[in-house]
Amino acid sequence: MGQLEGELSAVLAKMSPPNIAVIGRTGAGKSTLINQVFGAELAKTGTGLPVSDAFIRYPKSLEEKPLVVVYDSAGYEMGKEIIFRSCVVKFIQDKKLHEIEEHIHLVWYVIHAGLKRFEHFDAEIISLLRSERVPVIIILSQSDLARADEIASLEETIKNYRDAYKLDELTICKIAANPIIGEQFGVASLVEHSSSLLPELYTEAFIARQVADLQLKKKMATRYVRNAAAACFGTGFIPIPNTTPAAAIASQTYLCTKIASLYGHQGEWVKILDKAGAVTIASMLTVAITWFLDLFSTLLPPANPITGSISGGTAATYITIIGMTYTSVFEKLSLKDLTGSEYEDIERYIRKTFEEEFKKNLKLRIWSEKDLDKIDRTAK
Repeated sequence: MGQLEGELSAVLAKMSPPNIAVIGRTGAGKSTLINQVFGAELAKTGTGLPVSDAFIRYPKSLEEKPLVVVYDSAGYEMGKEIIFRSCVVKFIQDKKLHEIEEHIHLVWYVIHAGLKRFEHFDAEIISLLRSERVPVIIILSQSDLARADEIASLEETIKNYRDAYKLDELTICKIAANPIIGEQFGVASLVEHSSSLLPELYTEAFIARQVADLQLKKKMATRYVRNAAAACFGTGFIPIPNTTPAAAIASQTYLCTKIASLYGHQGEWVKILDKAGAVTIASMLTVAITWFLDLFSTLLPPANPITGSISGGTAATYITIIGMTYTSVFEKLSLKDLTGSEYEDIERYIRKTFEEEFKKNLKLRIWSEKDLDKIDRTAK
């Protein structure tokens, strides 16, 4: 394992994976939904581990520590609702007998919108789940197969059951994960709702694992940068003995690795960065040395040598520039299809992208805590 992979693996291993149960009838589109949110055909037939009469676990291996564990219900058919309901409730209750990391932290309850049915049985299961204090999102899957008035009627039916069972407000997401005609819709909204309903302890791992909403990754990365910049003001001055731009940059490698962790599970480009040598995290930072010499000369009065202590504002500016640069680079790499590209072309693209984004962010100046709002605006 290379240096970059090792650093990323260490950071990812510290994240707490949420357990998400996906419940619905046979043919409701659960597997398609799971794969659209988490990618890489996570819920491919034969790749899961049966853990009860009603649920299959993804991923299959119990040895590895994934960022998200998905429990996909085996589905149920007409006439077998009562048995299925009992299996679901038993599964949820059995999980609660263990430590909190084994609990079900969120349920996606999938309704085939094209069938236009939400019944007493569905309301019963949701009511039981809520009594176990498990957050539930109702997903109207394959919504491209129903007219707008049919969707509205289905939502009204759900509202009536909610009132009858005296449930709190229910989150409903209309989704077409793999539409026959037209573009996908609703998946990013599901991801955003899920991240808000999950306990905070599990949000970071969920955002890192999902591949449907890059904007959510960017928001989390921006939070990392803002927190790091704010810490600079908390200390007032950050003395760095024998400071050079290279040493100062290297001291912030952890922040860059944290940002990379949000994108690092996607595709092969992380391994490419690791093996490319000159374009790993450490060496990409080295590319910035010349620019930081210019940056410090503009930020610090001539009488202050670079080897002196870096003020809170200067340090905040520095870490903001490098943090936002990494965020932009990783986002662009996530959008770029590097499949089939020559090694030299990949290295050239990475270097060029890093340089462009770095120069773009050099205009940032964070001189006070009020300026931290600039970081949020830059992310939009």
